[in-house]
Amino acid sequence: MQMTSGSDAGFRLTGRKVFLIFLAFFGTIFAADAFLLTSALRTWSGLEVRSPYQAGQRYNAELAGAREQEARGWTMDLDVRRAGDEEADVTAIARDRSGRPITGLAGRASLERPTDKRFDRAAGLVETERGTYRAVIEGALRGQWDLVVDFSDQHGERLFRRRSRVILP
Repeated sequence: MQMTSGSDAGFRLTGRKVFLIFLAFFGTIFAADAFLLTSALRTWSGLEVRSPYQAGQRYNAELAGAREQEARGWTMDLDVRRAGDEEADVTAIARDRSGRPITGLAGRASLERPTDKRFDRAAGLVETERGTYRAVIEGALRGQWDLVVDFSDQHGERLFRRRSRVILP
């Protein structure tokens, strides 16, 4: 009985086979990385702010503005209702410390998606009655939103800001 050694079995590891194994291994890694990168770029909604550094520099001014807003004693009643399939009707009733309506303000209402800034929508608030401001925001899909209402004086200085989480059915 004659025995053959393992090297005579027919499989030979050549330089060409090593190169093909190398290409298959790194090709698989490259394909997975390319897929993950394109998926991340397609779903990335952008930054919260354009320049985090500048936002940090304005932080103390934002705190001072919040203290001034608190000192004014203004109150704001907000209501958001579905106006159409993709519209939201925003009503803001502004009152001073003694309960009198606040008139003559320039206002803006924004619906911001907490998860995707690409869907953010905004509209100007118009005074329809004394102290009552309304806006219709188009493109407001169903789901959870942050409603941000800003009021400014004639010079554009922000006097009041209110942020509320709302759900549009």
